[in-house]
Amino acid sequence: MDINHEVIFFSFMLFALIPLHSLHAAPTKIDGISAIVDSKPILESDIQNRFQIVKDRVPGGIMTDNIHRQIQNQMIDEALQVNYARKVGMRASSSDVDNAILGVAKNMNLDLQGLKTVLASKGIDYNRYRAQIEQEILINNIKREIIKKRIVISDQEVDDYLSSSTSITKEKEQVHLRHLLIRATDPEQAKIKMDAIADNIQTENDFIQQAIENSDGQFAIEGGDLGWRPLNQLPPLFVRAIETEKGPLIGPLQSNAGFHLLWLIEKRSPDVTLQQQTKTRHILVRANEIRDMAQTKEFADDIYKKLQNGADFAQLAKENSEDQGSTLQGGDLGWVTPGTMVPEFEDMMDKTAIGQISKPFRTQFGWHILQVEGRREADISDKVKRSNAERALTAQKQDIVLGNWLDELRADAFIDIKK
Repeated sequence: MDINHEVIFFSFMLFALIPLHSLHAAPTKIDGISAIVDSKPILESDIQNRFQIVKDRVPGGIMTDNIHRQIQNQMIDEALQVNYARKVGMRASSSDVDNAILGVAKNMNLDLQGLKTVLASKGIDYNRYRAQIEQEILINNIKREIIKKRIVISDQEVDDYLSSSTSITKEKEQVHLRHLLIRATDPEQAKIKMDAIADNIQTENDFIQQAIENSDGQFAIEGGDLGWRPLNQLPPLFVRAIETEKGPLIGPLQSNAGFHLLWLIEKRSPDVTLQQQTKTRHILVRANEIRDMAQTKEFADDIYKKLQNGADFAQLAKENSEDQGSTLQGGDLGWVTPGTMVPEFEDMMDKTAIGQISKPFRTQFGWHILQVEGRREADISDKVKRSNAERALTAQKQDIVLGNWLDELRADAFIDIKK
C-alpha cells in the first residue's frame, strides 16, 4: 500500500517549510555569490534567507562566521544531492509535489488557494516555493534509494539481533539526543579539536552552541538535535555509551566516521508488553486533473452515504478505491500495526469502533473512508519481528552510509567557496 512509511521523509520537509514569515521572494539582483556547486551558484541572499528560518534556534540570534559556514555547507550538500538525483534520472512527480503542498496547507488550516494568498502576502513567489518543495522531495527520495542500495541486512544479522536478550527492551526504550560530529580526515587533529570542544561544554546550551559552530553532522544547525529515537535504531557504539556513561554529556566516541559527542536530554521506557493490531479496510480517492480536492471530498461523501445506506464496503472499494495495493482485496489492509500508517490514518483508525465506518477524512494522499473489523493484542508474529529487526539494523547504519555518500559527492564535484 502506498501509504506505508512515505511520511517518514516528508515530515522533515513539511516542518522545515512551515515558518512562512522566514521565506522571501527570489532576489531581483545578484547580491554576491557565496559558493558554486558544479554550475549552480549559492547566493549570499540564499544563506541569509536560510538563517532567518533557523534564527530562533541560534543562541543570540546572530549570524557568526561559524554559523554562516554551517548554513553554506548545508546548502552545498543539498545542491549535491539534487544534482545527483537528477543525474540518475530521478524526478519528483507533479502529484507528489501537489500532495506535499496540500499537506503544508492543511497543517496551517488552509486550502491551496489560502496558502497561495498567504505566500503572496509575504512576498513569496509560489513557483519558487513549489521548486523548493520539489527539491526536498528529490533529496528525500534519493536518500531512500542510497539506503536501499548500500545497506543489505543478512539473515544472520537478523538472527543475531533477535537472539539478543535486550533487543525487545531496546525497541521500546527511546532517547532524546543531541549529537556533535567531527569528521576524522586527520584523526589526531580531530581528536584534539573534539577534546577542546568537550572541555567547553558544561550545560545543554553549551552543547547547542558548540554543535552549531563546529559539528560536521547533518543536524548541526539545529544544535545537533536528533529528536526522539528508539534505542535499537542507534549505532551500537552510541547504545553502549548511553548504557555505561552517566551523562548527560557522553563521549568523545570514535567511529569510522570520526569523533562523536552526545548529550542525553531524556530517556523513556513505554510500559507496553503486547502490540495492539487493528484489522482494517479502506477506500482512497484522490484529486486529479479533472476532479479538484473539493470535488474529491464530495465524491468521498457520496461513497460514505452509500455505505450508511447499507452498501457493501468491499464492493465499493473495488469499484472506487485508488489505492492499488488494496483495491482488488476490497480495500483490505489486513492487521495493521502501530507506526505503519500516517498519523491522520492511525488517529482515525484508533477512534473508530469495531464494526463501524469512519466519516471521510483527509491525509496527504487524498480522502479516505475506513472500516475497523477487529482489534487484538498479541505477540508479534515472527515475520513482523524479523521485519522490525531489519528496520532497526538499517536505521543503525543509515547515518554513516549517508555521510559517506555525501563525502563521495563532495570529492567528485566542483565546489568553489567564495566567502
